[in-house]
Amino acid sequence: PQAAFMSLPSAEHMCKRCNPDNGRKPSFLSVNNNNDNLEETESGRLTDAAAFVTRSSLTSSLLGVKAIGVDYGLVRTGVAATVGYDPRPLTILSSLNETEAAKAVVQICRDEQAQRVVLGLPLHKNGTEAEQSNLTRAFGSYLSCAVYAEFGPNVPVYLWDERYTSKEAAARVRSRDPKATDLYGELDADAACIILEHYYADGGMRRIGDDKTERLEAEIVPVPEAMKAACEAAWEAKKVELEKAKERIMEERSTMLNAKQAAMERAKALEKQMELNGTLGLGRKKAKKKKKKKKGSGGGGNWVTL
Repeated sequence: PQAAFMSLPSAEHMCKRCNPDNGRKPSFLSVNNNNDNLEETESGRLTDAAAFVTRSSLTSSLLGVKAIGVDYGLVRTGVAATVGYDPRPLTILSSLNETEAAKAVVQICRDEQAQRVVLGLPLHKNGTEAEQSNLTRAFGSYLSCAVYAEFGPNVPVYLWDERYTSKEAAARVRSRDPKATDLYGELDADAACIILEHYYADGGMRRIGDDKTERLEAEIVPVPEAMKAACEAAWEAKKVELEKAKERIMEERSTMLNAKQAAMERAKALEKQMELNGTLGLGRKKAKKKKKKKKGSGGGGNWVTL
């Protein structure tokens, strides 16, 4: 779509988002006018080009994919959404239990027309799971059920490493307001936004292996087997409901078109009858004659004879 195309970032912008060297342009995007050094830099340019294309392809594979980011917490849950290309903080859900928070995220998915949900997974610094990881996975199961019941398998829920996102979010809040003392009003939504940023920057591919060079797709949160039948039944009922709503819309549209066509046919019949009676256009002639007469009699003013 044109809107998605217009939101595509420039090559320089892609460098800033995908290049670990602080947004430095790779050499193949720069022009070297020194012919003496052309051969020496050719190999380096090809290497930079290959690396850039690899990093860019990861991000570009998600261009146009609308996602919701979630930073789950027992007290507050931050939510972010992609707006165009860049993620933006959206809202903070407060004082909701797991079921209520999952329903709220589903409603946001519906409003934003999201195609996937990315749930931040808290881990220790060494990458091992913490106690909060278990709580987040439990919430992920609730969320996966709620999303499946509403959208079916079309909207997957992914888990994404959220290490250091809270510190980065706090730094962002302080950069906007150095005098801020209560960061909790914005921290969680910013953290959800950062989760999405990291997810998109890595193209939704997590690093694995000892050297972190291998990549796999982000972990999908499956619907628990115990809830699968109920979720599938809910989705089937939802599809029937959506189909009925679609049929109602089509019927209303058909009724409106038929009414418009009938009105046009009545107007044509009336015009034809007036033409046969010789009355077609008389109303216009009378109005024109009356206007002409009014114009001829007006503007004379009052004359005084001396």
